[in-house]
Amino acid sequence: MQPGRYRYCETVMLQQQRPMEHTMTLRLQEVHPSLVHFPIALFPVSIGTDVVGRATGNRGLLETARHTIELAAVGAALAGVSGLVAQEEVKVEGETLDMLITHRNLNIAATLVMGALALWRSRRYRPSLGYLGLGLAGVGALTYSAYLGGSLVYKHGVGVEAAGGQYRENPPELGEAGENAAFARDAAVDLVHGVKHLGKETAEGKIVPSLTDGARRRSRVAAKSESTETA
Repeated sequence: MQPGRYRYCETVMLQQQRPMEHTMTLRLQEVHPSLVHFPIALFPVSIGTDVVGRATGNRGLLETARHTIELAAVGAALAGVSGLVAQEEVKVEGETLDMLITHRNLNIAATLVMGALALWRSRRYRPSLGYLGLGLAGVGALTYSAYLGGSLVYKHGVGVEAAGGQYRENPPELGEAGENAAFARDAAVDLVHGVKHLGKETAEGKIVPSLTDGARRRSRVAAKSESTETA
């Protein structure tokens, strides 16, 4: 047996003999993806249940939809606040910045829709066609926004430590001994900065830049390609 291989096997055996410690900790940019699944799941469930309940007159379905839209609105608000914090902890520029802004603003719009629907539904037992139409539009926006969020992480590595997608090398972690206070302090600072960036970028007309600016970039690239081929 080769010496190096023997040492490797010996190390593996020692590791298997030692009790492994598992500590659940969260970094600031990891709180957002931990919360987004609630509105992503609850919002379409509520609207879909309302569609079926309205068509069949099933009181149980209508009651379920009325409560799930409330839970979806609360979950969306929590995910939105954590998203403003997360955007200050990740590295984005150019295309990924446009995607982040679009993702954030679509989520804000969807959150406002969920809040409005929850308020409207709290006073009415049966959903109207307008309610369902607005809900379906909100679900569509939320679905596209979720796609952008996934692309930011899995395609561009935003927020992923191994891909260099975060600003700080050793940010505080929630649940790590002695770091909870720093985690809370940094979250508050990031939230303030996130709101400032939201206001600044909105004032600059950057609402859904990955859609509007992206289309302009593609048209410029196509025009440049055509001129090159002609020359």
